[in-house]
Amino acid sequence: MQVARVFLDQCVAELVAGRLSAVDAAMAKWWTTELQQRGVTRCLQLHRGYGYMQEYDVARDFLDARASTLYAGTTEIMKEIIGRSLRP
Repeated sequence: MQVARVFLDQCVAELVAGRLSAVDAAMAKWWTTELQQRGVTRCLQLHRGYGYMQEYDVARDFLDARASTLYAGTTEIMKEIIGRSLRP
């Protein structure tokens, strides 16, 4: 998580300076949303049945994490943007 935080901070600084590339933005979105997904899934398993009831924060966090992989482009689109930058 620390690596993701440092990279995201760097991307925010680049955005403020007007130098953030689409590829770096795609990398940041892909990595952080997938990391969020893994973390919240572990929390859901830790809380067991409570993770499936909307009254609990962990259930709402799980739903939010699922949606974040779709907002502003799916993970597959982010991979496509990154992949195109790797071609010679």
